[in-house]
Amino acid sequence: MQKAEPHFRPERDPRRAPWAADARQETSATNVRPQTIPGKSPRASSAPPLPHAFRGQWFTWLSGAVVVVLAFGIALWLTSPVEAPPGVAILANATVSDTTGLMAAVQTAGLRGTSDVKGAIEGLKRIDDQRVTITGWAVDKTASSPSLTIIAFAAGRHAMTAVTNGPRKDVAQMFGLSDASTRYVSFEATLTCRPSQNLIVVAVTADRTYSQFRSLICP
Repeated sequence: MQKAEPHFRPERDPRRAPWAADARQETSATNVRPQTIPGKSPRASSAPPLPHAFRGQWFTWLSGAVVVVLAFGIALWLTSPVEAPPGVAILANATVSDTTGLMAAVQTAGLRGTSDVKGAIEGLKRIDDQRVTITGWAVDKTASSPSLTIIAFAAGRHAMTAVTNGPRKDVAQMFGLSDASTRYVSFEATLTCRPSQNLIVVAVTADRTYSQFRSLICP
């Protein structure tokens, strides 16, 4: 009869146990890897997201920049020079020494006379041998032209071009006009003329009409 051998769990070789443990640890360490996104480095994938407050500051800065640009554009548009009425440049380049010369010049410029434009020269004051200050007003009673262009000739040559730009309540009352329609009525400018030279002044509207002031003599 065969003798039964007892079944025991074999003991591990103490010389192999440390190596087995190291192998398991190495396997665990090898299997545990940080997850990364293809095409990005681990450092980039672990970067923190942009804070909400910082994104809000960027939006505020961008909005402020847009407002500044718009404000600059509006200011530039408001302060840009007003385009001169048609025919003004042609008239200013003409030689006008008397009424006959003025009639020829306005016909060339395509202007027509009108009784709806009224005005007056209220002051002529000499500054020096060459320059004189002129003040006055001009208005279009039809209120179709908010501002008028004033052109002066001295001794036949162009001496000044100005634009009415100030209010005159007395003129509004004189012609029964509203204050809004007489906001751009008065003018003050400097022209070039010598003493005793003939001075011819006309007012031109944006509708290609004109009216002549009374003839004057430079002081």
